[in-house]
Amino acid sequence: MRHQKRSVCVFVLLLAQLVISDKADDCKTDVCNLPECRCSSATSPFGSDIDNYPQLIGLAFDEAVTDELYTNRWAPLLLDADRVNPDGAGISATFFVPHEYTDYRRVNDLYNFGMEIAVHSITKNSEQSYWRTASEDVLVAEFQGQKQIITKYANIPSEAIVGARTPQLQLAGDNSIKAYVTAELSYDSSWPSLPSSRFFPYTLDYASTQACLLGAECPTGSFPGFWILPINDLQSSDGTGCNNLASCDISGSADDIANWLTDQIEQVRTTTKTPMTLSIDSYWFNFTSNSFEGLTKFMSNMKDKSDVFFVSQKQILDFIKNPVPISEFNSDNTPSDPANCHEQKCQLKKGNEDRNMISCVQCPAVYPWLNDPDGNGS
Repeated sequence: MRHQKRSVCVFVLLLAQLVISDKADDCKTDVCNLPECRCSSATSPFGSDIDNYPQLIGLAFDEAVTDELYTNRWAPLLLDADRVNPDGAGISATFFVPHEYTDYRRVNDLYNFGMEIAVHSITKNSEQSYWRTASEDVLVAEFQGQKQIITKYANIPSEAIVGARTPQLQLAGDNSIKAYVTAELSYDSSWPSLPSSRFFPYTLDYASTQACLLGAECPTGSFPGFWILPINDLQSSDGTGCNNLASCDISGSADDIANWLTDQIEQVRTTTKTPMTLSIDSYWFNFTSNSFEGLTKFMSNMKDKSDVFFVSQKQILDFIKNPVPISEFNSDNTPSDPANCHEQKCQLKKGNEDRNMISCVQCPAVYPWLNDPDGNGS
């Protein structure tokens, strides 16, 4: 009996050691160098000479791409001919696209206009616990499946889709990163960082020092070459951090909202030039008066800043890998080979439910879903 207890104890100890050995080591700046590796840090890669480098602002959207939103919100906000960066190129943004209710013709349009298309899962399940506790297999089905759906039905090259954001910003620890790697995604943008500790993008070769917020399970393993693009929080009206514009509780006139956004960016632009992400939910426009007008005015006002660029998350990542001064920065993000779209209006079945889907290619047999991204009905 005593020997059996000793064997159990030894087994538990070995198991504990095995688990511990899976954790990433602390990062050492002498071995982790750009462009392949960067330690998690708020330290600027520009040194003290920040004036010569661009202030990058990433615009991010993570809801279904519908014709109504495209026509009434995103086209006037992003696609206006006057909306250009200091180098004369059109501005860009990232659309983390979920599947349900998405119009893939409009996804194709956004891509051709120079917007980055990234992955936001198939189901966009509204339960935080679903994402926080999900297995690797479930997450592969969600993210790899949605990448396949976007590639096929928006007719966008698979290699152009490299980023992900998990719903509710609820990472499932290492399972999330393993699923992303399986899906051949190279960065995640789901990890908020407080205004007091704004991080530059970094890789998961080594252990992250970024605080784990929102109850999420943050990764602890080593994933060489996989990037984290932190969501650096803004400061809300009550002084707390907020990771999207809707949660910042800012109200007032269009000028009030534009001035608040300008102040948020100026705090960073004049000190560190840490890339900032403005996460925008369309419901903010619906319940906050003057919010659309205020955001539009802010973006117009930024045209007076010769160092402020509105870009995609992928452009932020490429810049951090190889920081260049403003004079060498090129913000043109239009694809060299536009993606064709032959619009198809599909009336499909999802179980016993009827669903409509706009596709750029021939309609599938059934509504694409988890474990059946091609819609074969299998």
